[in-house]
Amino acid sequence: MLGPLILTLSALVFTFGCAAQGEATATIPPGTSPQGSGRAPDEPQRDVTLTGFRFGLAEVSIAEFEAFAASAYTNAALWSPEGWAWAQAHPQGAGAELRAAGRSGDHPVVAVTWYEADAYCRWAGGSLPTEAQWERVCSGGEGRRYPWGEGEDKDVRWYSEGKFGHIADVKTASAASQDAALAAKEGPVHLAGNVWEWTADWYHREGTKTGDVTDPTGPASGTWRVMRGGSFMNLPSYSTCTHREPARPDRVAFTVGIRCAFPAR
Repeated sequence: MLGPLILTLSALVFTFGCAAQGEATATIPPGTSPQGSGRAPDEPQRDVTLTGFRFGLAEVSIAEFEAFAASAYTNAALWSPEGWAWAQAHPQGAGAELRAAGRSGDHPVVAVTWYEADAYCRWAGGSLPTEAQWERVCSGGEGRRYPWGEGEDKDVRWYSEGKFGHIADVKTASAASQDAALAAKEGPVHLAGNVWEWTADWYHREGTKTGDVTDPTGPASGTWRVMRGGSFMNLPSYSTCTHREPARPDRVAFTVGIRCAFPAR
């Protein structure tokens, strides 16, 4: 009997396209889709219109990030002004050992700040996704609670047995493969659980009540950036397509990683 169908991203590179530095991407068409929900604290729901873009099929792996760290970490042109100041004060970031956290190179990189995530995606030829882009891909443009729909009885890298989940080690899965039934509509995997993913936007508590509804980019400034998707340590309620988690841009945590977006071809 065949085992569960596993979506392996290397097999999809030629289907979806490949960005600079080897990033496999899904093509997201332009259109209008819901953002937010009728559930606190993600309310209200609104419709946003996005131009087409491409979106990383996988979270950035340890191996991919270390290629950036070895070849381009000291390139000031890749960093925001605040990020470059941070990088000069932290020339190794958290360090390769902590970013790997005892896992193989195909797992998602962790212990990276927003500044590093922003610089990495620029190096890869893209940018961090906006909140609206991230949510559009996660929900399939259909307002799904999770990438696959509504149910929580899934084999997902999240924690459903209590507040303090896997705290002894970093319980991620490989960044590039997941049961195909759990992938988002256009193919990206691990949009619920595994690791939090930085987005480009500053956090505002009432993010869907104000601002543009065409290609929204969030507030012009703020204290916290927004993370999406939850992690191996979080409950399913933190891992929905609409949940928004604020974090300081210099935060370093074993639960936080990267995914990039890219312009449409």
